[in-house]
Amino acid sequence: MAKVFTKKVVIPGNKIAEYFQTLEETQEEIEPFREYLTELNKEFSQHLTAKFSKRTARKHCYKIALFIDFLCWDTDVKNIDEITRGIANSYFRKWYMSKVGDCTESELKTAMKKFFQFLDSEKGITNDVVLKSFKR
Repeated sequence: MAKVFTKKVVIPGNKIAEYFQTLEETQEEIEPFREYLTELNKEFSQHLTAKFSKRTARKHCYKIALFIDFLCWDTDVKNIDEITRGIANSYFRKWYMSKVGDCTESELKTAMKKFFQFLDSEKGITNDVVLKSFKR
């Protein structure tokens, strides 16, 4: 099961070099997943622009770009199937509100819902757990 990293890490001074090495290796490992998600977000933008105003599409895609950052920086998710309901909803919402906080929870939920519906209907990438969480 995917994990969300929520605690602060204390690194002893003599382990800093080792920490940076591990961090660099982790970033290299996650880069293909980040590129994949970024490409999906570009396609999501095109999809939204065909239906909504550019401003609305840009607002939703901005939130998804930050979701991608959250997935890559604060979780150990390496595949869309590994995204849990909690990661897509409460964990990301808390993270977003603490870092950005420029929208309501309803607006954030709408962007996430539209993205996962786009993945399901347009790309054939289905995460039932997350999709079902939006049907309340």
